[in-house]
Amino acid sequence: MIDILQKWGAIEVTPMDVYKDIFRLGYNEIQRKNEPAGEFKANPIAYWKNNKDSSGHFRIMFEDTFEETLEELQKADFAILNGLTYFGRRNSQERASKMYALIFDLDGTNSVKLNNFLSGAYLGDAYPIPNYIVLSGHGVHLYYVFEYGISLFPNIKLQLKELKYALTEKIWNEYTSVEKKKQFQGINQGFRVIGGKTKEDSDFGKTRAFRLNTTLFCLDQLNEYIPKEHRIDESKLFKERKLTLAQAQKQYPEWYEKVILNKDKSPKKWDIAGKVHGDNPYALYDWWLEKIKSGATYHHRYFNIMCLAIYAAKCDVPYEKLKEDAYELIPFMNSINPASPFTEEDCNSALECYDTRYCTFPIRDIEKISGISIQKNKRNGRKQSSHIKIVNATRKFRRDELGEDEYKNNGRPSGSGTAEQQVKEWQAANPGKKKADCHRETGLDPKTIRKWWNEIK
Repeated sequence: MIDILQKWGAIEVTPMDVYKDIFRLGYNEIQRKNEPAGEFKANPIAYWKNNKDSSGHFRIMFEDTFEETLEELQKADFAILNGLTYFGRRNSQERASKMYALIFDLDGTNSVKLNNFLSGAYLGDAYPIPNYIVLSGHGVHLYYVFEYGISLFPNIKLQLKELKYALTEKIWNEYTSVEKKKQFQGINQGFRVIGGKTKEDSDFGKTRAFRLNTTLFCLDQLNEYIPKEHRIDESKLFKERKLTLAQAQKQYPEWYEKVILNKDKSPKKWDIAGKVHGDNPYALYDWWLEKIKSGATYHHRYFNIMCLAIYAAKCDVPYEKLKEDAYELIPFMNSINPASPFTEEDCNSALECYDTRYCTFPIRDIEKISGISIQKNKRNGRKQSSHIKIVNATRKFRRDELGEDEYKNNGRPSGSGTAEQQVKEWQAANPGKKKADCHRETGLDPKTIRKWWNEIK
């Protein structure tokens, strides 16, 4: 395959050439060894294991010892690294800080298939031209390096994962691979270190890197190759501001007292139980479960489950219940497109979003990645705080001016009907609709709806 790469102008480069480019080595982007804390820098983290070892090991890649550490990793039987940086000592998804490169694994690529890919990229603009292609043994790794490190906040992680899935769908096809089953990998996926060992039966003893494109990427450029519903609006990404603790204390005193002095790092969660959904603290979660059953589509199955995990985190649903409910959805998800099964592995990966940091995940992003429309509560353009004040003032007027009976009856004329009658009348007028629809349109408590719904079946 080297001759194919050379045919399209690729030049072989050293492993350090690639990693210097990705992680901006020499530009103070990542932490140096023994560097004092306070700059809030993160580092690439490698994982390696020898065949004789019972377990693997993690290695932090520091700015000033990167090449030395890389040489050690290249001697290991198995060693991987990706295009992300992390806080701490492990490369777990929740510790991810920034993405510097988006990397794809394209298996089953021979000389013919690689030539097809490069022809499509260069002549047909069917695929983005990667900055680097790494020969990994049984396939190739495609490296797309970003102009700047993208801060990996929870909502951005989900959007980047969706973008990567959409690009995988585009790149991996019958013309570029002999493998029919595509590998959809998350952004946290590791790849064999460049210059390191490959599998014993591979065509190369070590992975080798070739440069094709010196122009770094922005998200807008990658967006051009995928459907609009999977694109990321780069203008809305968080742009990092670097402040010292002293500056942060002056500009954000409440945050400084809460997080730095009191060590309170708990996220602000939606206040759902009791205030919005009455006596059922899981009502919002149950509502989304029904939305999946009625609105899930083939290309959004994975993200429907991810959003279920997010709603579980919002509502304090136990993980055991979440997993049970998600697994029960697998047969339904498979029925949407039996030719492309939705597996337990897919389900488990989606459940990684059961994390308290997702408690304030925006509704607009849930709607975008899930493909399910969410009807917004109408407040006539008012802020929630103003809307609540108006509602409370209206209730006070009913109580003080119109009398206790009307206040207790929510403003309806006395004797106009009980909750039982409301449910019966609504169900008669809306045959085929569900309890969640009744709750949304009448405002009745879900527990009340279930009580009378069961009696009129």
